[in-house]
Amino acid sequence: MPLDMAAMYAVHGALRREVELVARVTVRVGSDPRRVLRTAVGWCQFKETLRAHLRAEDGLLWPALRQKLAYRPDELVLLEALEAEHAAIDQLIAMIDELLGDAEADLPQLGDLIDSLVTGLGGHLTHEEAAAVPLIQRVLPAAQWAAFEQAQ
Repeated sequence: MPLDMAAMYAVHGALRREVELVARVTVRVGSDPRRVLRTAVGWCQFKETLRAHLRAEDGLLWPALRQKLAYRPDELVLLEALEAEHAAIDQLIAMIDELLGDAEADLPQLGDLIDSLVTGLGGHLTHEEAAAVPLIQRVLPAAQWAAFEQAQ
């Protein structure tokens, strides 16, 4: 019986919507996106939701898959790629936060970083759905999937 991926797809959908909203704030004419994002509950919520999702994958999902795939290095490469994508997303968020705290920050640079976050996160989520979900369905026991869902 296939694992129910509805919760993961719901989180992915929410992350896609929220990062698009963040991008729209940065291009709003007449307002300083640093002030708007720095004080917006949405930015903080987005970051925390994204980080919780990534931590659950890094702490529970990928190790469980790594154990199941210990003797299949060709499939372990996928986990390495997904972990690298997580690190890149974390780095982008840190750089955005740094710019939000700098009153003299370069606004075009902030826009570029937000664009990179939209592109990087969207690509990562698509990669995960296309490559990791079928792998999870194939090798992960239901109990380990349930533990991941509970954590996220």
